[in-house]
Amino acid sequence: MRFFVLCLCLFSFNVYAVNISDLYRVSVAVDDQSEESRKLGVQWAFQQLLIKVSGYQEVLANPTLVAATQNAERYMQGFSYQQDSVDEQVYLQAWFSKALVIPLMKRAQAPVWGENRPLLLNWLAIEPPRETGVDELTAAEAKFAQAGVVFESDVAVQGRGERLLVSEQSPEWQTRFDRAFSERGLPLLWPINDLEDQTALPLDQLWWLFPEAIAQASIRYQADAVLAGRLNQSAEGIWQYEGLLLRADVRLPILTEGDSPLAALSLASTAVGRHFADRFAIKSDPMGGRSGVRVMVRKVDDFSAYSKVIAYLQSLSGVGQVEVAQVDKDNLQLYLGLEGDWNKVQRIIRLDNKLSILQETEFEWAQ
Repeated sequence: MRFFVLCLCLFSFNVYAVNISDLYRVSVAVDDQSEESRKLGVQWAFQQLLIKVSGYQEVLANPTLVAATQNAERYMQGFSYQQDSVDEQVYLQAWFSKALVIPLMKRAQAPVWGENRPLLLNWLAIEPPRETGVDELTAAEAKFAQAGVVFESDVAVQGRGERLLVSEQSPEWQTRFDRAFSERGLPLLWPINDLEDQTALPLDQLWWLFPEAIAQASIRYQADAVLAGRLNQSAEGIWQYEGLLLRADVRLPILTEGDSPLAALSLASTAVGRHFADRFAIKSDPMGGRSGVRVMVRKVDDFSAYSKVIAYLQSLSGVGQVEVAQVDKDNLQLYLGLEGDWNKVQRIIRLDNKLSILQETEFEWAQ
């Protein structure tokens, strides 16, 4: 019961949805900068974009989208190359046209998850490998040391390196792990790892995933949801991630593994992305948006507010058209032509925090 109360306290603040300005930009690893690698890279990037925009890996089996992948360059606006300063891997960055991708998703009747996404606080503890009986750092630990990460000697485990918390104090590794979540369009907030964090959530309590301590330590950050997990390498050399996603009264366990830390974490981000897509992604109505709902928006007290309300509603995933039904002083009645589930549209409205929900179809302009 106490854990439940803490979660309610944790998420009782106003939500802090983040607008993903680079949602249609994707970075993928390529062998080199040759034309052949670029073409393969663009197709791979386009597939990752489809998952990122929909929230579901299953869209890659959609026949319409499979056909579009063969001509992925048609949807691309530009590209560039970057090289990772740590592992020297070459990455192709491709950015695609929203104006072309969204109509494609609708034709394919695939889910569309908008650019406003929940802000996710990420507590991540890592246990780097260490060769048993060897005092010096292994190559993996040396990379952490070069990145400025400080190891905590009081939590050493025989045969392994000391556990550490990825935080704002380890920007290089924070940036690298950001990639796993940016692939799914998930905005991240990393802990500061100051004295307040270390007191509220000792590293061993994070490692063993104590939900009460995690929830309590997370209150100060006022994020929409919290992901807490640990990442370590098994005796067989497989990287394993075990974590918890905490949001309101949701407590979702996540367990993944991969051949690298980033691979295991990418699978974790896929699970988190799917959870949010289930709540916010809109699947186009095959009836062409002929269903609709009449809503009332109060406190629309001037023309500027009137224009902003209309523009905002028109921008929502799942809303195909907005028609003014009646204006009565500062009350605005509208007809919304829907392309998806009204319940999900309401969740998006609640996440964005621009309209306060008074009743199911009654709102108050909050801007």
